[in-house]
Amino acid sequence: MSYRRRLLFGFLTFLSVCLYLFVFSRSDNHDSSITKFFGDQFGLMSSKNPTPSVDEIYGLISLVTRESENSQRVLTAKSVDITNPVDINVYAAKRGMNWKKELQRLNEDFPVVVFSKTYCPYSRKAKQLLQAYELSPPPKIIEVDLRGSSAHLPGYLFLSLPRSRAAYSAYSFIPTEDAAQLKTVLTRLTRRSTFPNILLRGKSIGGSDDLHALHNANALRHMFQEAGVDVNGDFM
Repeated sequence: MSYRRRLLFGFLTFLSVCLYLFVFSRSDNHDSSITKFFGDQFGLMSSKNPTPSVDEIYGLISLVTRESENSQRVLTAKSVDITNPVDINVYAAKRGMNWKKELQRLNEDFPVVVFSKTYCPYSRKAKQLLQAYELSPPPKIIEVDLRGSSAHLPGYLFLSLPRSRAAYSAYSFIPTEDAAQLKTVLTRLTRRSTFPNILLRGKSIGGSDDLHALHNANALRHMFQEAGVDVNGDFM
């Protein structure tokens, strides 16, 4: 075989492989490992910024558990449409965040997250029950109505905050940054629009009534333990 024929044969073989990969990758039953191999070799079907396979709820948890006032302005940006799924990188504390590692960290440090409102009696009941369980790690409480103002209040003042919404008018709070946005995102992600909203490893287990129902059914302790949360409270 002459050099020119060998060159033509090699070129046709390459085109055949590319065509095969294109058709093969569109099948529901294709082997992802093969596609990945040839994609890496020839630059086919690859992305410089692949979408992380981490649920958006972990982006939200990462955002609200950061002790930063700037984090309270992320969801209020005009460029972010919170009524539709949000790219998880919008929630990132830095560019190039490794969301797999962040998910693991959040599940270890904050397996229980409670979105609460300080004046809400249901939130108060849920927090009291969780406190009785003496969880380790302890629940991370996000007081949604104090977002944007909590950092400007002295710690001792929280002990004497009024319990009714009307009584708050006597306090000169700085307006909340993203309270409304948090409610919108939580409603979309968990299908719950009320507070408290209690998350266990990124999944909503409901509100105060749901929490007490699980407790009364002797199921709550098991749920926490299955999620890797130590229960030190004694209910015997």
